[in-house]
Amino acid sequence: MTNTTDNIRVGSVTLVYSVILRGWVAPRGKVIKNPLKAQRLAEELNSRKVAA
Repeated sequence: MTNTTDNIRVGSVTLVYSVILRGWVAPRGKVIKNPLKAQRLAEELNSRKVAA
């Protein structure tokens, strides 16, 4: 992530940044506005995906 409005990619998981909602959209439609929380969620989702 080079800009504050970039998508967050961890492995094969991508959290897309929504300009309209001003945050990253999680898989169930929840919007996360804190980039550190969004990064942590992406890492957790990726570890679940790899373990499965």
